[in-house]
Formats: sequence, structure tokens, C-alpha cells
Amino acid sequence: MHIVEDDRYRVKCHVSRKDLHIHGITVDDIVNRTPLARIFFKKASELAKNSTGYEWPHSAYSMQLEFYQSDIVITFSERVDDYIYNLKQTALTMDKGEAESLEKMIFTLETLDESGQRAMISNFEHSVRDAME
Repeated sequence: MHIVEDDRYRVKCHVSRKDLHIHGITVDDIVNRTPLARIFFKKASELAKNSTGYEWPHSAYSMQLEFYQSDIVITFSERVDDYIYNLKQTALTMDKGEAESLEKMIFTLETLDESGQRAMISNFEHSVRDAME
């Protein structure tokens, strides 16, 4: 596993097929986000964040997967701009009524400063976790 800091609060974790084998998971586990893959993501995220030498905000978490012939690149981010981008992508997949609520949230986020954005995102993330329990 090779970790590269791409920007503040964004790291790329290059994972080879051998790394997957060592951790007992497959590409299918990664694609299907199996429980084994979730454990792997958590471990990789912690390693990647700890490699930066600074404290992460613990909000606005996003993850992106890029598949290549030789490896998989997992981008772990807690950047607000990445989080908003992912919200916009999610809104594109929703029906019009559901998307409108999310688009209102995105608009509000874009009008706030970073501390306000992080507070709003943190509240949203907690609400989603509570709803899932």
C-alpha cells in the first residue's frame, strides 16, 4: 500500500492486488462494499490520515475509488469541496422531489464559511447515522 497526500485533508491510497490478497479481500469485495471491504476501508483510512501528521476535522468524509489494471486508488477526503461535489453527484441520481431538498442544502452549504459548513455537515451526518439505527 502506497499513500500520497494529495492536498490538505485528502490522501490517495494506492492498493495493489497483492495488498488486497494480504488483507484477505478481493476486488469484488471492494466493488460491492462487503463487510470485509468496510473493515479494510476503515483501516486504510486511518493509516492514510495518520500519515499526514495533522489532526483531521472528522466531518465531510468522502471516498472515491479509481480502478486501474495494476492497482486501485482510494481517495479519502474530509474536504468540504469534495463533500459538496459528491452531494451534487448524488442529487443527479435522485428523483426531482428528493433532489430539490438536497439542492437546497447544497446551496446553503455554499453560502457559509468553512466552520459553518463543517457544523452543518456534522449535523447532517449525525442525523443520517441516527436515522439508520
